[in-house]
Amino acid sequence: MQSREKQPVSAASLYSTVVSRATILLSLLKINPFGKLTTNDLTKDKTHPFSVFRGRTELYSFPESQSEAAARVQENVRQFIGNYILVFVIFFLISLYKQPIPFLTLLASFPVTDYLDNLIIKKGLDQAYPFVRRLLFFISKLGIAALLMCTEVVIAFFFSLLAAYFAMLLHGALRILHE
Repeated sequence: MQSREKQPVSAASLYSTVVSRATILLSLLKINPFGKLTTNDLTKDKTHPFSVFRGRTELYSFPESQSEAAARVQENVRQFIGNYILVFVIFFLISLYKQPIPFLTLLASFPVTDYLDNLIIKKGLDQAYPFVRRLLFFISKLGIAALLMCTEVVIAFFFSLLAAYFAMLLHGALRILHE
């Protein structure tokens, strides 16, 4: 049986490998991962949730170039968009898990908006004064947005979106394309 001896890795070789891989990953921030996404991609049959995140190790490798990384990301986004959206929703719910006030504010904002819109229609303001309807609807949206900002829902939304975006870029770049 042959024994494979490990070759010593020089510091310069290790440094150049780390820098080149970091450059490839940072180049992903310049691309639009949704560039090749179409509406048909949102309606096609999807893989099971989170099956994309488990799998054999041969399904993953580091891309050799920036163009290969960009192609992988765009194709994997097309293929797994539903799963990436699910990851965002889970990150968002986790970020609101220990904060009941922002979560309840978010849930309450939907029926309040619908109630105000139905009230405007019921009073006949939409027919008699269409501008008033739009103005009241805008004011209600502005008030709800201010309330959501005060309760930090917007911050949770932003950080959840950011985390899901980076997870999508990293997963999309590392997963090998299969035909």
